Amino acid sequence: MTTPLHRIDKFSVPAPAMDEFLARIQHIHEILGRQPGIIRNDVISLVDGDSAYNVVTAVTWESHESLRKAGSVVAADVAATGFDRTEFLARLGVTADYGTYA
Repeated sequence: MTTPLHRIDKFSVPAPAMDEFLARIQHIHEILGRQPGIIRNDVISLVDGDSAYNVVTAVTWESHESLRKAGSVVAADVAATGFDRTEFLARLGVTADYGTYA
């Protein structure tokens, strides 16, 4: 039996950058949502509480293989569009924490 994997990314997004940031995140998560092996695909914004992070994405995959294949699809989109994640986050003043959990 394969253990599902959870990709959980947390972001601290300045208020003026929120619309542009969420538009990019939605684009990525639309691609992920079409991939085989996806179980759950959430983009969550903080509405109450004290946290350094105000946006969290949580994607659950059936297996490491499905996560890896989806990553390749996103990488192809990034290459085709010329998107630079490092520049994007720096320009918007976003800090991030990435992790995959089982």
